[in-house]
This record gives sequence, structure tokens and C-alpha cells, in this order.
Amino acid sequence: MTLSSVSDPKPSPTPEQLSQVGRWLEEYGEIATILPVLAGLLVTTQLRLRGGTALLVNLTIAAITRQTIIQLKKHGAPPSPPRLVEVAPAPAPPEEDYMIVHSVPGRIRLRIPRLQEDPPFAKRLEKLLQEQDIVLGVRVNRAARSIAIRYDEGHLSELELGMRLLDLLAQAEGAAAHG
Repeated sequence: MTLSSVSDPKPSPTPEQLSQVGRWLEEYGEIATILPVLAGLLVTTQLRLRGGTALLVNLTIAAITRQTIIQLKKHGAPPSPPRLVEVAPAPAPPEEDYMIVHSVPGRIRLRIPRLQEDPPFAKRLEKLLQEQDIVLGVRVNRAARSIAIRYDEGHLSELELGMRLLDLLAQAEGAAAHG
């Protein structure tokens, strides 16, 4: 058997179909905005990822989804477009160390239960974030256990942002152990 005799039984999307998807994404821009966040949350929930790993995976999946949407809008889809698959709901995961609640380029909001329980940790984290040259604004809501961060997305990728956030979270936690 040669490689040429093996074929994919599913036909590739036609240029017209790709064009229709691109037009649809342009027309319904709010879908293109929320889809990356939902894709990241779906993957981290289904894989039951927590803490730092969930943060990095979520940001990576969101970035890949955004790039796919951009390509669909501009040039068409990849050869094998993603298919929707029905997935059984995962059991409720235990309380997360931190979780992405919302993410768009230039803004991210994390839920961090420790913000409510540990005011000194919240202050340390806020101060560390404000000292970052790429951070444009920080808003801590201890009652909601969340922190919103506005950042200059032009100077780093979402993966680099995730790595930097993990480092700052570790610094804020580490300061408590030494202080």
C-alpha cells in the first residue's frame, strides 16, 4: 500500500464554505471575541487542570483559537477544521488556586480565592503587578476574589504573559513565607 492510496474520506471545505465562515465570523464579531475564552476554559475543565498549568494551557488555547479565527477571516480554514464533539460534563473541580475568568488581548481577569482570605497577599500581588512595565492598570476585588489586569499586549505573547503572571503569583506567595 502506498501513501497515495490512503485518503481521508471527508471532503475538504470548499473555498466558498471557507468564505462563508469568514463572513459569518466578521458579521458576528462577539462570537469571535468570546470563542477563544470558551475554548480555553473547555480544554482546562475537561483535562481537569488547576493552578499554573491551567493558566498556561488556557492562554495558549485562547491564543491558538484567536489565530485560527484570524486565518478564517483572512485566508480560510486549516485543512481539517475543528468539529464540535458532544462531551459529557466534568464533575465540579475542587477550588482552584487561580482561574482565568475572562481574557481578551490587553485584559485578563483571574479568580484567586486567596485574595479574599489573605489581605496582605492581595496587597503584595497588586503592588508586584503595578511595578511591571507592561501593566497599564490593576483592579483587585477581594469580595469577588478576582483581579483584573490591563496590560500592553503589543510587547508580549499570551504565553509570556502567563509565565510572568505565574512568577508574580509565586513571588507574592513567597513573600508571605518569608515575611
